[in-house]
Amino acid sequence: MRSATGSGRRRPRRRRRRERSVADTEGITLERAGNAAILTLCNPARRNAYTREMRRELAARCNELQLDPAVRAIILTGAGGHFCAGADVSKFGALDLGPLEAREWYRESLTLARAVADGTKPVICAVEGDCNAAGLALALLGDFMIVARNARLGAFFARLGVLPDTGMLHTLQRRVGLARTRRMLMLAEAVSGEEAAQLGLADELVEPGQALAVAQQWAARFDDVAPMVVAWIRVALRNGIHSLDDAFRAELDLQPYLSCSADLREGIQAFLAKRRPQFTGR
Repeated sequence: MRSATGSGRRRPRRRRRRERSVADTEGITLERAGNAAILTLCNPARRNAYTREMRRELAARCNELQLDPAVRAIILTGAGGHFCAGADVSKFGALDLGPLEAREWYRESLTLARAVADGTKPVICAVEGDCNAAGLALALLGDFMIVARNARLGAFFARLGVLPDTGMLHTLQRRVGLARTRRMLMLAEAVSGEEAAQLGLADELVEPGQALAVAQQWAARFDDVAPMVVAWIRVALRNGIHSLDDAFRAELDLQPYLSCSADLREGIQAFLAKRRPQFTGR
């Protein structure tokens, strides 16, 4: 866990550009800040609990950004001082789903999970306020979590009578270990931002209102590393490196391609010339 104070990191250099996909009252907005894309969940009346339409749109946006060569990192955040209170359960009462319909409903959650987890771009989550249930599951799918002290992160599925979804049975224990995962999931426990940092759930603890700005500083750091290397590290770690032999296989499979890349030549030349590298992802 890192402290936001005195980090000495560069601020993003380019002006933000916003694309509005739907009205800010309910939907997903996209902003560009340098080489980062910022996706904001907007449903402030319900602390950014996402509807079925928002879930579909967020998945589509993530898939589009994964294919955009200008994007080096994706930031997920929420509007109005909260990350995401989970799925909008106020919509569930009208569903009246049978087993087959429920399976399709939850399949859409997996579509979103794969859009966030399966791509090659690093995902940074800027967490303020409430980050609960499906909102916490969404944040856990990313690579890094920047968490404000006032955040509250909870897995309240058991109180609703549903199984933790969007991959949380796997992602939470990778962050905090099996024993704490049992407590958080079976007893529906929540943790504060400071507790999240102590548990390793947060990569950096920041003051309230600073999570997005610090997430942008993290995103700017990806300008100085080769995007193909970042992509393949992300894929290898997602697939699982469970032994030294797994690591050897990943190296043998991936390193030969990188050895022929323009970015490797650029990295070596920049190192020898003592200048900043200009990586292109080729």
